[in-house]
Amino acid sequence: MEITIGDFTSVSDLEKSRYLLLNKFKFCEMEFNQSRLYPTYQMLINIHQQLVDIMNNHSKIYNKEYTDALSEEETAEKQKIINDEIEKSFELMHWAFSHLNKTLETGRAIYDFVDESINIESIGISSEHNKEGYFVVPNNQGRILKVIKYEKNLYKILKTKEVGNYEFNIILIPKAVVRNYIISEDILNQIIYYLDTELSFPFSQTILPVAKRKFLNFLETNSIN
Repeated sequence: MEITIGDFTSVSDLEKSRYLLLNKFKFCEMEFNQSRLYPTYQMLINIHQQLVDIMNNHSKIYNKEYTDALSEEETAEKQKIINDEIEKSFELMHWAFSHLNKTLETGRAIYDFVDESINIESIGISSEHNKEGYFVVPNNQGRILKVIKYEKNLYKILKTKEVGNYEFNIILIPKAVVRNYIISEDILNQIIYYLDTELSFPFSQTILPVAKRKFLNFLETNSIN
């Protein structure tokens, strides 16, 4: 249930719009209660920024719509209807901010908790020329170690591709075994990092996206550009 700017425009029934948004916020809370962070968390960040930008330009938007609506043929009643619709949208935005901020705070707490749980260490050769290489991250729910090839481009975007995985039961696979497996597959690139966490949160919705963001920041700090 995506929240978009469209939820705040052309508001004919303010109460109905509030009800629909409340359901969407409840869905976001349900996702967070299940520790499923993405794509919900990013959606909330995006809509929050868009609403902030719109609210900061309240007077400009109002004046533009008001001016564009004026013509010799238009009546005062038509002008009033247009202005009332605009104000309903802004009233809905003001109302939504408290719910949006509260939900965002929950998502941010989960993000920070997962981020702090991830430890990054090099298990390959040490080099500051690390724009390409591999990282390993555990999917503890599925008891699988994911081997992922990465490439960091000039636009600070991390391209990734899963290239292997290991199943593990009670005993975790030694890091040296994983390292030797990767090196045997790609002898020319021995840049390998281990992104370790003990959390058993959903992998694709939470562990991996947070790990990738933390890893990208790590590379930015520890790379030669």
